[in-house]
Amino acid sequence: MGEHLYTYINPVNEKHISEILSLLSSGGVIALPMGTSWAFCCDASSNKGLRKMRLLRPDHPKTQPFSLICSDISMAATMADIGNQSYRILKRIFPGSFTIIAKSGKLLPKKLKDKRAKVGIRIPDEPITLEIIRRFQQPLAATSVPAKNGSPLLMGYQVFENHGNGVDLVVDIGDELQGLDTTVIDLTGTDIEIVREGAGDISLLQ
Repeated sequence: MGEHLYTYINPVNEKHISEILSLLSSGGVIALPMGTSWAFCCDASSNKGLRKMRLLRPDHPKTQPFSLICSDISMAATMADIGNQSYRILKRIFPGSFTIIAKSGKLLPKKLKDKRAKVGIRIPDEPITLEIIRRFQQPLAATSVPAKNGSPLLMGYQVFENHGNGVDLVVDIGDELQGLDTTVIDLTGTDIEIVREGAGDISLLQ
């Protein structure tokens, strides 16, 4: 059984942050709030963590890599090929409820031992999650926490009750999330393609 950790932000609990970073470094899987929904996360370069993530989400296509959660656009630019036009878009939508699909950057194979041609990137509007990634100093692989009987899990205790045996830690600041998907946009072509409309305001793309 994992641990349900109630923590806080502004300021962060340094003991809790150290515990979280230690778990990530050892291949652990944690559940983190992502602003609008919950996600399972692990060190994106950890084979152990990625295997545990796939056990938690056996429905995730085996040939489809997990999205990467970054702390800021600078970190995202080490994982994805972000040109001037894409950079201006990212400045408008991040942090926020968007996931972008971009061509993989030249450093991604070296940093993550991953040769994918495209990469999904998210920078959530969630201070505790951004602080964890900033201190970890590299992206986290992430996949959404599945709904229960068609209803999204909104509270940390619900995530723990349903997935406490599969995750090492649920990081909870006590907020109820909306349970909404991100808006997914594809930036690999010359024009922006809206793949899925979700919580992200598409007027920001104009």
